[in-house]
Amino acid sequence: MYKILILLFLYPSLAISSNFTLDKFKIEINSNFLGEEIMLFGQKKINDKVIIIFEGEKKNARLYRKIKENFFWINKTKELSEIPSFFAIFSSPKISLSEIFLIPGITKKHYLISNYRQELYEIRTALQNKGLYHEEELENVDGSLFLKKFKIPDNIPAGNIAITFYEIEEGEVISVSKKNLIIEKRGITNKLELLLTQQSFFYVFILIIFSIIFSLLSNLIFRKK
Repeated sequence: MYKILILLFLYPSLAISSNFTLDKFKIEINSNFLGEEIMLFGQKKINDKVIIIFEGEKKNARLYRKIKENFFWINKTKELSEIPSFFAIFSSPKISLSEIFLIPGITKKHYLISNYRQELYEIRTALQNKGLYHEEELENVDGSLFLKKFKIPDNIPAGNIAITFYEIEEGEVISVSKKNLIIEKRGITNKLELLLTQQSFFYVFILIIFSIIFSLLSNLIFRKK
């Protein structure tokens, strides 16, 4: 309880109405990045439900499926577009995905949970296996206060994660608020990635030079031995 009181002291606007915040809104990725823990906390009306959705930027992706042809199982690849790089659903009290499907004010805004289709289920499962999809309950404290610690994984791509807060009353969305979590690459990792995307010829040229130098040094070392 004392942790929530401290947080409300630091963020007094939360005590006014149903709302939420994070302990940080920017994460920097460098070559030593091993993931980072985020604290989500806020306040809601006691009788209302809240759903908080984290949705990463939409990117191209591949979906791998095992299908049976005659007597053999083979891997089949399907190219996908507009797939969020990260997706998480936090709710209080716990609201299942089946229940969320019945709230069009939410599902129509998020493709990944827009319907029951098998393909969307497979995409969610693929993201979950990589630690990029979560469905979890918020921890309640003293009825109206909630918090949740969760980890942004080390394989998270850079970009903007949109956070949408839905307040639900009798199955209807009665208020919506939004914030953003920025994932930003820093250091040599970012420079190499920019070089690859913007000046691919020079990137390949540098790799070739390094390979030649490494080969020459290796030959020199082994020759001396």
